[in-house]
Amino acid sequence: MQRLHERDLSGVILARSLGYDHLMLPMEFEPERACATRIGFSDPRREPGELLFPARFPKHVVERDTATMGAYAAAGQYQQRPAPRDGGLFKRGWFTLVRAVPAGCTEVRAWDLAASVPRPGRQPDYTAGVKLARSPDGRLYVRDVRRDRLSAGGVERLILATAAEDGPACRISLPQDPGQAGKAQAQYLVGRLAGYDARASPESGDKATRAAPVSAQAEAGNFHLVAGPWNEAFLDELCTFPNGAFLDQVDALSRAFSALARPGYGLLGVL
Repeated sequence: MQRLHERDLSGVILARSLGYDHLMLPMEFEPERACATRIGFSDPRREPGELLFPARFPKHVVERDTATMGAYAAAGQYQQRPAPRDGGLFKRGWFTLVRAVPAGCTEVRAWDLAASVPRPGRQPDYTAGVKLARSPDGRLYVRDVRRDRLSAGGVERLILATAAEDGPACRISLPQDPGQAGKAQAQYLVGRLAGYDARASPESGDKATRAAPVSAQAEAGNFHLVAGPWNEAFLDELCTFPNGAFLDQVDALSRAFSALARPGYGLLGVL
C-alpha cells in the first residue's frame, strides 16, 4: 500500500508489532531499508537507486512520474515513505551541527504542551521545549530540546526545572489554548514562573503555515544545531513534517522563532 502518514494503517501495524510480515519493495532501492521476510523472501537488489521493475517502469518513466506527482506523493506511492527521504518542508542537509553558540545571543525557550502518559496501545503526544538562540549576525541556533510524556503535574515540574537551568536571561514562550480553561492554564503557568520573562499567547494559523518561515531560514543556511543527544529525534520529526506521527518539536520551534521575531527583539532576515 502507499504510505500517507506515520500513523496510517501500515504505520500503526508496524508501531504496535502486531505480528504481520512487512513486505516493502520501494521503486528505487535503499540499502538501509532492504526487505527480508520470515517467509523466505529478500529483496535481491544491492545497488542504491536500483529500480524495482525496469522493464515496466524504466528510469525515464520513474523520473517523469516523480516530477508530476511531487516529492511527497512519490515518497508515499513509490518509496513507501510518509515523507521524502531527505525531508519535505525541512531537509537534513539544511542543518549543521556546532559545538557551541557565539557570544551575545538572544535566547527563548518555547513550549508545546501535552499532559498525558503512555499506556499499552496508546502513544500520546509529547510536551516539548525548544531553546532557540539568535546571534548578533542573525543566525539561529537550536541549543537544547526537552521532550517527554508527562502528567499535568509532571509538565509543570519540567517547565519550572528547565527555567531554573536556563536562567532568567532566557525568555519563555507558552501556548494559550482556546477557551477559558486554556487562558486559566496559561495564567497559572506564567504566575508560577515569576522572576522570569514568561509570556503566553494563542497560536495563529495552521501548523504548516507557522513552520514555513522557519523552513525558509533553514533553507537559507541560517539554522544550526548544538550537538546533543536530542539531535536525531529532532531532525527525524522535522524531516517527516507534516506527515509524521508527532509534531510537538516543530510546533515548539515555530513558536520560539516567532517569539524571537516579535517587534522589540529584531526581525530575522535571510543572510
